[in-house]
Amino acid sequence: MRGFLLAALLLGVSACLTLPAIAASSDKHRALRPDLFDPETGLRIARQRAPTPDDVPGARRLSASGVRTLIDAGAVLLDVGAALQSRYDELDGTWLVRGDHMSLPGAVWLPETGRGTLSPEMRHYLSSHLARLTAGDRGKDIVVFCIADCWMSWNAVQRITALGYRNVHWFREGIDGWLDAGWELQPTAPVPVTVD
Repeated sequence: MRGFLLAALLLGVSACLTLPAIAASSDKHRALRPDLFDPETGLRIARQRAPTPDDVPGARRLSASGVRTLIDAGAVLLDVGAALQSRYDELDGTWLVRGDHMSLPGAVWLPETGRGTLSPEMRHYLSSHLARLTAGDRGKDIVVFCIADCWMSWNAVQRITALGYRNVHWFREGIDGWLDAGWELQPTAPVPVTVD
């Protein structure tokens, strides 16, 4: 019995001494796997679903409670998550998605705008909707997110700051972090793409 208690005590002490894994910085990720990043833009172009860094150039990282504070202050919530196995209809711009997409209450879903490379149509889709959502105020708070361990929000943050927006915030944990905080999601439809 004593041996069992001693083993349990040692196991408990060693568990307390074990530190959780800490995510690397953006620079470290780029240095370790440069093949996953565009050499010109620095954006992640491959393996979008993978652990993300602690930081993102050009933005502040927020916790779920920080996001909630900005929601109360009127921030724009921008969901840039993927439209899995979907696309937009080139005739009318509507997204052909399967099932409901659940997101933060009040969020606007601009699918696929966090990809490492965007077509001119998708760049226009992002920039025109940002201008509309912020009423042209480049100082408006914008919270960018997707899901945990997804580089699309990391990419979108940098793309948005490059457009001149100054108060861009990254909710790294995204929809998963919101659920972990115990808060509800709501169904969100993707904003159609303007087609000519």
